[in-house]
Amino acid sequence: MTDILTYPSIKAVEFINSTTMFVHLNNDRTFIIPLEKFPAISQLSMDDKKSFEIIDEKYLSFLGIDEIYSIGELIGLE
Repeated sequence: MTDILTYPSIKAVEFINSTTMFVHLNNDRTFIIPLEKFPAISQLSMDDKKSFEIIDEKYLSFLGIDEIYSIGELIGLE
């Protein structure tokens, strides 16, 4: 039997300051993510941090950088 890991979906993303990102999930959980784990996001200006797109509820992309982050990466499962 194969176990399939099902990730929750990204519902919203919020920046409360220049060093912390909140990722709100569809299962009513919120992950508080220190941006030191994601240097490319950390280096964005606050305006650029607000210019993001949630793709298929599973990925996060910012207009100012070329990287796409999966929900697994963001919450530390990958």
